[in-house]
Amino acid sequence: MKEELIRIVKDAGEFFLERQLTSVTSKEGHANYVTNIDCKVQAFLEEKLCGLLPGSKFIGEEKENRALTDEPTWIVDPLDGTTNMIHDYHFSAVSVALCRQKKPVTGLIWQPYSKELFYAEAGSGAFLNDRPIRVSDRPFREALVAVGTAPYYEELEDAGMDMAKEFLHRCADIRRSGSAALDLANLACGRHEVFYELRLKPWDYAAGSLIVQEAGGCVLMPPGQEMDYDRSAAILAASPACLEQALEVFMRYCPA
Repeated sequence: MKEELIRIVKDAGEFFLERQLTSVTSKEGHANYVTNIDCKVQAFLEEKLCGLLPGSKFIGEEKENRALTDEPTWIVDPLDGTTNMIHDYHFSAVSVALCRQKKPVTGLIWQPYSKELFYAEAGSGAFLNDRPIRVSDRPFREALVAVGTAPYYEELEDAGMDMAKEFLHRCADIRRSGSAALDLANLACGRHEVFYELRLKPWDYAAGSLIVQEAGGCVLMPPGQEMDYDRSAAILAASPACLEQALEVFMRYCPA
């Protein structure tokens, strides 16, 4: 199934490259958009993934969803980085996780512009284009911190930006990409050491969290709890070398 799954996800990314952007609609929250490309990619993935695994369920960003159950379920962000897409800023991804017993067992993140495929299976390690990847071992003071600003939730903006400022003072620097899925993937391959955002949906983090964990990293919800893939929550991901100090900062600003 792996090769067919990869082919489906890569085919979905072709819609990004065609960039036939014909509609942009606002959703609830500040600067929260859905485009015809989001919807087209999700419809394609729902058909193909449910056909690949008959009887499986599908949870996607651009639909009304039921609660996650123990049944095999795809959790999908068809276009993570929609605002980037609207601006033709080439940093968006297809994110697909397959869950069993409410936990991801397979995760794929495809960045069609850079042709990077991040992939993990539970217990089998994480890979970038078939090359094994690991989180970095840089110390906290030398870390790059990927910052998610939760732009749709204005009530979180002060805490999120204050946290970014503290990380900026205590670490090497901060980065803001506009794609939580790719932030998690980049942490998994050692491009930065910490990532946080104060509210994400399961489709934002399901695939990426598995890839980070299989690459030797840690992904937590406040107050330092294990992941629950059926709820919106704040997320902290970090390499083991940075986890203790990153969690200290995170919990100072993050609502429990």
